[in-house]
Amino acid sequence: MLFAQVHLDVPIDGPFDYLVGPHHVAKGSIVVVPFRRKKLVGIVESVSDESLVEHRKLKIIESVFNLDPLPTSYFSFCQFVARYYCARFGQVLFLGLPLAIRRVNFLERFSETVFSLTEKGHREIPGSLSSRAFGKKKLFDMFQGQKSITLSQAKSVYSTARAELASWSDKEWITSGQRSQNYEFTSTRKLTDDQEPSIGIELTEPQQAAVEDISANLDTHQAWLLQGVTGSGKTEVYFEVMAKTLRLGRQIMVLVPEINLTPQFESRLRSRFPKYQIVTLNSSMSDKERLQAWMLVRSGVASIVLGTRLAIFASLPKLGLIVVDEEHDMSYKQVEGVRYNARDLAIYLASENNIPIILGSATPSLETYFNFVQGKYKRLKLNERPHGPLPDIELISVDRAHGRALAPEILSAMQVCLSRGEQVLVFLNRRGYASALFCSSCNWAAMCGRCSARLTIHKHSVQLRCHYCGYQSKVPDQCAECGNHDLIDLGQGTQRIEDDLRVQFPEASVLRIDSDTTKRKGAFKAMRSVIENSDVDIIVGTQMLAKGHDFPNLSLVVVLGADQSLFSADFRATERLYQQLLQVSGRPGRGEKKGRVMLQTEFAQHPVYQSLIHQTFDDFAQELLSEREEAAFPPLCYQALLRVAAKQESQVWKFLSLAQSEAIKIKVPGIEVYDAVPSPLFKMAGLYRGQLLIQSASRKSMRGFLRIWSIYIDALRDGAVRHALDVDPLDV
Repeated sequence: MLFAQVHLDVPIDGPFDYLVGPHHVAKGSIVVVPFRRKKLVGIVESVSDESLVEHRKLKIIESVFNLDPLPTSYFSFCQFVARYYCARFGQVLFLGLPLAIRRVNFLERFSETVFSLTEKGHREIPGSLSSRAFGKKKLFDMFQGQKSITLSQAKSVYSTARAELASWSDKEWITSGQRSQNYEFTSTRKLTDDQEPSIGIELTEPQQAAVEDISANLDTHQAWLLQGVTGSGKTEVYFEVMAKTLRLGRQIMVLVPEINLTPQFESRLRSRFPKYQIVTLNSSMSDKERLQAWMLVRSGVASIVLGTRLAIFASLPKLGLIVVDEEHDMSYKQVEGVRYNARDLAIYLASENNIPIILGSATPSLETYFNFVQGKYKRLKLNERPHGPLPDIELISVDRAHGRALAPEILSAMQVCLSRGEQVLVFLNRRGYASALFCSSCNWAAMCGRCSARLTIHKHSVQLRCHYCGYQSKVPDQCAECGNHDLIDLGQGTQRIEDDLRVQFPEASVLRIDSDTTKRKGAFKAMRSVIENSDVDIIVGTQMLAKGHDFPNLSLVVVLGADQSLFSADFRATERLYQQLLQVSGRPGRGEKKGRVMLQTEFAQHPVYQSLIHQTFDDFAQELLSEREEAAFPPLCYQALLRVAAKQESQVWKFLSLAQSEAIKIKVPGIEVYDAVPSPLFKMAGLYRGQLLIQSASRKSMRGFLRIWSIYIDALRDGAVRHALDVDPLDV
């Protein structure tokens, strides 16, 4: 009697023992099992002839998916993720599976019935066919030529094949079974006679040196920080190293921070490498698309995998290179469920596979920069653009009395730009029309009833919206407290700027790009095409446009609202502001036109802005490192954050108090346990939120502490309280 140890995607530690029954299973097999009162998909970790559970209490595996088992390397990777991020191994295992495979009806939805000829059929069918049974003869000949056929194949030679196959099955002339559909990833093309690879540009000396350094070390692990100014050609370095890797017969994983960057990057990849199978992996794909891509990747057919953070869980059997573009981006950090950082996992994966990894950025994260300073990473710098100089960055100083209006210098520069037929990007990282609605009499403010946040005015839909929980209501015509009709909208968002610009430049076409205008699938791709074709004059956009996009006719970028980040309580705020501003400053002047950036601010002498206009990243990074060292903040230490949420405020503090008491009892040297505090947004979606910070100068001490503490926290679990342990949090 055999027993299988099966992991399930449930918030309970596994594995769970099941009887194998008549099935053939192995480590990595994907199965369907009964669990309590329902059926669940499970992953077999091991098979043995012993079980500690009383045999009569065990249930039998119901079915086995006809897929190759998951590789041992995938188990090892997931075990590391589970240990490091204090997550359940079973839930981590399922992160890499397409949603289609996590459903118990996978066999019905994504497999097909096939028929095979038996020995009896081989002997008896020929004698049963009359001389005029042409269709049946064709059907039999098809069986003779193939090991198995599908119903559609049978009907292609004999229109009434369904009835005939049923008859032959009754006579035991054929057998039937299920097999996975043989997917072709339709958006992937093979090289044809008229499809040749695009020719790469001639590399500059720094680019060529970077390519040579990395290419000389393709057989060993090394983390390469490719630090280049915006438009310096980091992508060309990626492609040259990728070409050399592909010629060695190895696979490549390319990570990008956002879905919106995928289409443009994918187009360039397909143009440069048409001979190779390229697949994308991201959360916007349909179930079938992800399943197709997943099968091509794990089979080794796909040579290049391009994806967002979830692609880190793809199993590439011949992995030879990992590229992480815009490595500093916060989007690589998962903020729900298993809170992993895909960039950090990519570095671990490269180390385990003894392969190089390229971390590309114009503004590296302070963690990555610190690893370079410490000698753990090697840095390759690209300080110049191959075509034309960097854009000029100007600070347009205004005072508070100036309000929300665009400075005259900016309006004048925009007019000049538009008169030359060039495009302007107005960058404001705040969507909506106005950020708040106030009463001029009693100072009442429109607040979200479910969050401790003000409601944002959305003029076009005449709504107040909460950007945290999605709550919506009509814009009131009077104060909810005193009945005053004189309500004031304060602040500005992309909608208001769009309206103002239409008034200022009535002859210009204006396009707004934010999460409100790009909800529909394919909307952002269509808008990007409009910009690339110069069918729009002024673009108003949020951070969606700050990085990775190449618009040749864009010559001027106007930055608004940056000052609000200067006074954030988050110790990473200035680092993020600098990264964002430098990224958006890299959008203009990427073609033949000279670029220009104008940043409107009340604090022109702030060090962030001064560093920006002189583009002295190293000096800025060194100053930040000194501040972090003095304050004992990452990357000079390691952090973990316990986040708690509940409907009752008292439940939050009770849970955090118990967790803090348990933490203090754990005697691991070098661990600091801070007091529980409210989260920056204390109430969200009807839940009160609090947090407890743990800090240590030693990663080893932190991991040892968390292994013990996470068990205590799970034991405190209460159905009324939600909790999550965030290791290496980016938002404290």
